[in-house]
Amino acid sequence: MTSSKKTILCVDTGVDDALALCYALSHEDLNLIGICASYGMATVPQTFSNTKHIVASLGKGDQIPVYMGSEKPLERDREYSGTFHGMDGLGNQNLPDLSGDAKPEESVEFIIDSINKYGADLQIITTGPMTDMAKVIMRLPEGTEPQFTMVSMAGAAITPGNCNLYSEANVMVDPEAAKICFESDVEITMVGLDVTRKTLLTGKELKVWQGYDSPSAEILSKAVAFYLEAYRVHHPYLAGCALHDPLAVGVAMYPDLVKTIPMNITVVTSGEADGDTVENLDKIAEKPTTKVALSVDADRFMADFYSHLNAALQ
Repeated sequence: MTSSKKTILCVDTGVDDALALCYALSHEDLNLIGICASYGMATVPQTFSNTKHIVASLGKGDQIPVYMGSEKPLERDREYSGTFHGMDGLGNQNLPDLSGDAKPEESVEFIIDSINKYGADLQIITTGPMTDMAKVIMRLPEGTEPQFTMVSMAGAAITPGNCNLYSEANVMVDPEAAKICFESDVEITMVGLDVTRKTLLTGKELKVWQGYDSPSAEILSKAVAFYLEAYRVHHPYLAGCALHDPLAVGVAMYPDLVKTIPMNITVVTSGEADGDTVENLDKIAEKPTTKVALSVDADRFMADFYSHLNAALQ
């Protein structure tokens, strides 16, 4: 089962976003019409520039437009540590700035225009903070039922978080935005840590890419080497680094990669469990709008992911 919907990919590039971009841009089963890059793993000029570098390195610079997204969370400050992705988002490669004259929140206008144009034939994949989508949802006409769908790398239903015991990073960056999205009437497939931790990239795959002589392989190999080392130090229980964002792309194309349960989700925005994605008990009697992924066919996904990445990076 595949999805033929027109697709927007919202990223915050970021190492695993870069992997997701390469996967999406190289895949014949994804009808990608645009990319939106917001703040997240680095500042928005940096993530936008990173995204442009990835797209250009794959020879897609004239084919897929990239729009600059939000520059900060709805209500909170964003601080950058660079621990997992480097201060530039790509393992401290410090590639030339390609942000040009792009302006923050151009992405919001592009997404709204696409919703109006394509309706139910549109899906939006988010692999970063949900700030842009929260702004989009707040601007939807009151009383109308959204026709587009979302697939979001966000949250943790059963497994512990990766920021603390409760929260996953994309949600924790802007819990208020995630709360708006999950409490809306938009149908969302939540591809969270429950499934992404079951999909891994290891030194074996990195060694293959390091042997390729292409601009995309060079950028990605350096970024992944940094990422793997950070995982080795901070998440030694894993045999590599999780393919968080690429899995969301995979699920958007092949929804049957994951088994889900229907649920209405909300997000805790204060206290010890700040950033936690939990069942919304206020809507327990209402029709669920979120499909929460709890298991994944990891072998099938990784076979497809690596076949496309290996081909694209050579």
